[in-house]
Amino acid sequence: MAGRTGKSGFDEDPQARFDHRTRKSPLRVPAKRERVKLGEGGRFVIPAPMREEMGVKPGEDMMLHVENGELRVRSWLQNLRRVQAELSALKQPGESVVDEFLKERREEQHRSDKRLDRLHAEGTTGKRAK
Repeated sequence: MAGRTGKSGFDEDPQARFDHRTRKSPLRVPAKRERVKLGEGGRFVIPAPMREEMGVKPGEDMMLHVENGELRVRSWLQNLRRVQAELSALKQPGESVVDEFLKERREEQHRSDKRLDRLHAEGTTGKRAK
């Protein structure tokens, strides 16, 4: 009986310890398509796995739009990041949009201050002359 391991035919290897963190739950794998029913007032519920994949929670703002007859749903934050990415392509390298905005705002404030000073001077000199 060469090659015997010393185990009888009924011996089993011990079962590995169960770890719930490594288990793949069916809820963790989001469905690509889900059938939902349109309820009262045009409401429907986004299934939990889809909300999780989108990174949204109840109470968060969402953006909706219709494109080619399909309803598209995005989180407000996701939509903001998308718009920022599109607009950043229009910005020149090394250009600071904030600095440019602040410069324009300061120039506008300076013009407004000069106009108010002029109007104030005209108003005070006109009153004294009477």
